[in-house]
Amino acid sequence: MAQPARKPVVDTHNHFWDIERSDLYWMRPDQTTLRRSFTPADLRPEMEAVGVDRSVIVQAAHSDWDNRWWLRLTEEYPFVGAVIGWVDLARPDVGAVLDDYRRHPAFRGVRATAEDVGDPDWIVSPAVQRGIGEVAARDLALDLLVRTPHLPHVPRLAEAFPDLRMVVDHLAKPPIAGGDLDPWYRGMEDLTPYPHLSCKLSGLLTEAGPDPTAATIRPVVQFALDTFGALRLMWGSDWPVCLLAADYRTTFRIMTEALGPLPEHQRAQIFGGNAAQFYRLG
Repeated sequence: MAQPARKPVVDTHNHFWDIERSDLYWMRPDQTTLRRSFTPADLRPEMEAVGVDRSVIVQAAHSDWDNRWWLRLTEEYPFVGAVIGWVDLARPDVGAVLDDYRRHPAFRGVRATAEDVGDPDWIVSPAVQRGIGEVAARDLALDLLVRTPHLPHVPRLAEAFPDLRMVVDHLAKPPIAGGDLDPWYRGMEDLTPYPHLSCKLSGLLTEAGPDPTAATIRPVVQFALDTFGALRLMWGSDWPVCLLAADYRTTFRIMTEALGPLPEHQRAQIFGGNAAQFYRLG
């Protein structure tokens, strides 16, 4: 009897940039490991080494040039299946901007980068909520780059936009190295009533201090699994930012170990099935 086909494995969180052109507003001078260009050609061998099939580009710059370059990369590299880009959600003509980008079939959504804004209430400001409404009206997805202080606002968004596919990137960056996880636990628990809201198991090694291991991140990973279940979690490497903590293969291995033994169907959902549905991957 023929064996069932293996479900595709999807890395939901990759960044690509051109060190000479990209708007790398977030990069610090001491992050020398990241101070070069990164493209799908660099990532592909690492994916193949651990059996990852598809890639999703997630915003790492605030520019039209970067958005359009990422969309061109999906044409050059078919394994790159979707782009979650950047738009100024507060601009009055955000709907027209979204319509322009979504003419390209790989444009699947926007990342709301609350972490990058000094105002902790930015994401629920009237102008930004109006912009998020334009995202929802076009059946696009919304990635949320938030931290613990922003978590109280996320239920408000979930209630305001019940049909909007949303995902919290990097589990809202739990302060693993700092040790005080109680506010993060409470904020994440408040997200459980909203089935259209998912979470990414990504970026955790860079929050875990020096020499991170599966044991280091296992408490927050297991909490996410217990709280949201396998159908609301997606894996992402956060490559190449993960290189600040570990290489791609180590990042994949540590997450696999941190999840522990899972039924195969749950593992397949976390490592691909949920992403294929959320990002509408063909």
